[in-house]
Amino acid sequence: MRQTTLCLGFGLLAGLGPAAALADYVVIAASGASGGYSAGTEIADDQQIDLPQGARLTLIERSGRMVTLEGLFSGTVPAPGETGESETPSTGWDALKRLVGSAEASSTVLGAARAGAGDIPPPPGVWDLSTDSSGPRCVRKGQLTLWRKQANESEKVSARSAAGRHDGIVWKEGEHRLALPEGMAMEDGRIVVSVAGELRDFELSVMPETLAGAPGGQLLGWLAEHNCRRQALALIARLHAGETAD
Repeated sequence: MRQTTLCLGFGLLAGLGPAAALADYVVIAASGASGGYSAGTEIADDQQIDLPQGARLTLIERSGRMVTLEGLFSGTVPAPGETGESETPSTGWDALKRLVGSAEASSTVLGAARAGAGDIPPPPGVWDLSTDSSGPRCVRKGQLTLWRKQANESEKVSARSAAGRHDGIVWKEGEHRLALPEGMAMEDGRIVVSVAGELRDFELSVMPETLAGAPGGQLLGWLAEHNCRRQALALIARLHAGETAD
């Protein structure tokens, strides 16, 4: 029986007092476990959990405490230590619950099912901005890195935003990542990127400096709250595997 507790200071997901938080866990990732523990499943603090050898289950509570259980395991979620109270609203918690309970999460990184032919996996890194679709994207200030799944040929890239316009950028064959000029990621706002003539319209959210070096739980809440869903899934996958955010 093995369990690992990750106290991640998940302030964005707090909002209830300690008594309520103790009885409210949500599975955010599962591998090798039965369907009864699929992502999005809510588990009470006194609920019996049984995991076979090799299974791994990652749970989170409102306070932000993350617990990873590894099989063989039989018992209840280990009691938390001192987590403290928070006056932060629980909007991030609700966004995270919606995310991990979605079909998108179940079919990609959370181990509940194999991705189908039409499913698009999350990028390999939390800060890799996938160029296969438009939508919300989260970045660190001054760091904007595009990512593509296929890199079998060179492509011309251009980008424009309120910060300016850059044309004639070459995305070289064999390279899956492309860093854009740092001035393109200095503040929240819209950026339009053209990759081989295909336009992608991104709404950027720049990570606040208060999250620099913060525990993974705080970052996960911020990503979910800003609807950077696939980046949040990438982070969940890394945390579930015992890796860091970067």
